[in-house]
Amino acid sequence: MEAFNLKAKLESGASRVFNCLQITQEVLAAQDGAVATDLFFRARSLNNMIVIKEPNLDDVAGVHGRSLPVRTKLFLPYNTDVPYEGGESVFTDDVRFVPTLRHLSGGDGVSEQNFELDLLKIKLFEQLPSLDPFLVKDTFVQAKVRVNEAYFRISAADWMNIRDHIGARFAVMCRFAGDGRADAATVDRLVERLWEARNLDPLFPFLSALGLPVERAPEFFYAWKGISYFDYEFTRNVEQLRSFSKWVQTAQTRGPAHRQDRLSIEEDRGILRDRLRKVVGETQEILRSYEESFDLLFNKRQSARKFADFMLESKRHFWTLGSNINGVQHAVAVWSKAVERVIDRTLPPVQMVRLMRTLRQIV
Repeated sequence: MEAFNLKAKLESGASRVFNCLQITQEVLAAQDGAVATDLFFRARSLNNMIVIKEPNLDDVAGVHGRSLPVRTKLFLPYNTDVPYEGGESVFTDDVRFVPTLRHLSGGDGVSEQNFELDLLKIKLFEQLPSLDPFLVKDTFVQAKVRVNEAYFRISAADWMNIRDHIGARFAVMCRFAGDGRADAATVDRLVERLWEARNLDPLFPFLSALGLPVERAPEFFYAWKGISYFDYEFTRNVEQLRSFSKWVQTAQTRGPAHRQDRLSIEEDRGILRDRLRKVVGETQEILRSYEESFDLLFNKRQSARKFADFMLESKRHFWTLGSNINGVQHAVAVWSKAVERVIDRTLPPVQMVRLMRTLRQIV
């Protein structure tokens, strides 16, 4: 079951996984004899690595001294042709992380400068609750860390659509903060500052008027941008989520199942159904608060309190949404792959038992 779970995770294309190994193989195939700068990591061995976001089920605080709903794991397979057969792994919040990474990098064969650059890239992954291509690219661009575009896995059109969606909201904020007196060029400059979460001094009076600590401005707007992205992504995939939820409620095996298999399926169905209800409900509540607080302040100009309260908790909301939506999208991706070629979406009993147990563990 463990090998099956890992295989499903790696092949689902879920936002919990940054499959550096797969992309590196594609880069090498497309560009025979690719040099180090074409690959993601400077230490060539690390390009066989897979970065995985794991739910923090045990509430581990790690070396950073804080507990987050998601942890970052590095997995280096023994067999790069069949990665789900097993490999070495370490969490980035583990006390053994840096020496383990140095070992995986090839030890003394890698210069300190290259090791530090590879470590920085992993730290950028660590600061994200999700490995969605948009968030990964945005984080690396803002950090001014150059990476081969092939690794970002996002088209120019999708990138601009998401940027335009979030930028339009930022523009509303900037016009409001300027009390309608800012010209278009000034608004555009402020939007860019918000996007980069840097040099936010012109917005300090606005934050102070809301009773928000100005020293936390970069944190507020970085998290709010991430929440805006999750709102866009969740809304875009809501129909697929509904189809998945309906299947969980009604799915039957193809042909009769043994009593033990039926009991196993129903037990996992109940746990999965309850977990989905909790996760989706929590996600919808956060996104509802996000929409209402924005609308009350910037569109209706009625109340700033809800927006200020939401911003104070924006980092926590960002991580909660990342954890929740990651789990749901991962489950939907695994489910879609399992039933995509089956018209009535039924499976033989043994496959249904395995799929239900995997889905239960994912969400």
